[in-house]
Amino acid sequence: MRTRWRLTSATLALLLTLSALFIAAGGLGLATSMALIGFIFAPVVFVSGWRAFKSAPTLVFLGVLCVGWLCLSHAWSPYEKADQAYKMALLIPLFVMGAYAGFRLTREEAERQGQVLTIVCLLVGGYFLIEALSGGMIGGWIELNLEESTYPAEAIRNAKVTLSRGATAFLMLAGPVALMLWRRGETLDRAGAMILIVMAGFAAASFDVEANILAFGCGLAIAGATLFKPRLAPQMLLGGAGVWVLGAPLFMGIGLALLPDGLEDRLPLSWAWRLEIWRAVLDQIRQAPLIGHGLDSMRALSDPVPYRDIIIDRLPLHAHNAGLQIWMDAGATGAILCSATLFAAAGALGRARLSTDQLISLSYVGGIWLVSIMLGYGVYQEWHHAALALGVFTAFLNRTDPAS
Repeated sequence: MRTRWRLTSATLALLLTLSALFIAAGGLGLATSMALIGFIFAPVVFVSGWRAFKSAPTLVFLGVLCVGWLCLSHAWSPYEKADQAYKMALLIPLFVMGAYAGFRLTREEAERQGQVLTIVCLLVGGYFLIEALSGGMIGGWIELNLEESTYPAEAIRNAKVTLSRGATAFLMLAGPVALMLWRRGETLDRAGAMILIVMAGFAAASFDVEANILAFGCGLAIAGATLFKPRLAPQMLLGGAGVWVLGAPLFMGIGLALLPDGLEDRLPLSWAWRLEIWRAVLDQIRQAPLIGHGLDSMRALSDPVPYRDIIIDRLPLHAHNAGLQIWMDAGATGAILCSATLFAAAGALGRARLSTDQLISLSYVGGIWLVSIMLGYGVYQEWHHAALALGVFTAFLNRTDPAS
């Protein structure tokens, strides 16, 4: 290893194995295992990490300001519980250190941990494949017999929610591991890489979450673009995300205004419901455009309306759109800080000493995560922050370039 590690590689392997098992369980628990990696290895990576951060001081400064403002915004939020602010302030630094630990491994140790992740990733992929083909049979049984579900249809529905969440985390892990296998060059390894991508495809296309399909497609597309433009493609991904966050109310307002007549009536309920959520959130943003309503404000608001013979809530727990969520909670101030952080990250990425395979993997992981928070999940949820950290950790294990 490049530095003196205080714990054995077996400890890291155990935590990575637990992380993979937590993915199969829907991602819950993943935040704990990845935070432990960051906490345990913090003394080892702190000095070298500080040197790396000093080479990109603007990124560090803006990142701290961004997280700090989001946490501070809870002070004027109508939602009383400050749990999310505490989690973000504590866990995000730990996740960053946990992900960076992957970069600090020597080639030998990276290969060792890559083998561990390959085995557990294939096992987790097999589980999701079985669940995809059986319609959530195992998860449904668990929900019916061990959880609070009272009848089979409810058990299957609840199981698919858990499985879809775990599938998102699995997608972020599967890509870097598949590339790792492919670069080994052996026939069996390459067969394993293709099997893993097929498993990821089944996981993305199952469990009734179309956002996973879009995220998987975006991840593959940006990874392919990075193969030809190793620096430019991931920088454009981060820069594009920054532009989107900054202009989300404008872009979404124009998009909603230009929807063809009758299109909303033809959309599936989940997507039509999103349109109603976005309209309601845009109305809320207009009421507090500068500083927003405060962190987790939507948890204290509600706007139930009749829609397609049912009652829907136009202000549920989150906006299903990261840009609008940030604007609603933290206002223009938060959006500017988040966008500036993404722009700074794009600049730092252009200067970072990373291999082409690392950049490909990072683009894939980042593409999946960004699409997921833009369309599906709440932007602050710690389980997918941990999944991102695990994906980045695994991306750093790819040390072989095509030309080497």
